[in-house]
Amino acid sequence: MIVSGVGATPFVPPTVSSGGTAATSSSAFADSLNSVTQLTNGADQLAESVATGTLTDVHQFATAAAKAQLGVELTVALRNRAIESYQEIMRMQV
Repeated sequence: MIVSGVGATPFVPPTVSSGGTAATSSSAFADSLNSVTQLTNGADQLAESVATGTLTDVHQFATAAAKAQLGVELTVALRNRAIESYQEIMRMQV
C-alpha cells in the first residue's frame, strides 16, 4: 500500500513584520505604558496644585491618584507575570 500526500503543507515559521500581531501587541503595550505615565504625571501635577493651594477640590486629586495607583499596580502585575512566564520557560527541559 502506497501512502501519498493529502495536501499537507510544510511548516513555515512566522516572521515578525510591522503589520503582524507581535508588532501590534508591542505597540499596544507601549501605548498602555504611556497611558500609565500620563496618569501618574497628572496625579503629580494635581498633588502639586493641592499643595500650593491652587486646587481646592481634593476629590479630583484623590480620584486621579487612585487611577494612577491602579495603573501602576496593573503594570507591576503584568511585569511579574511576564517574569514568571520567562522563568518557567527557562526551567523547561528540551
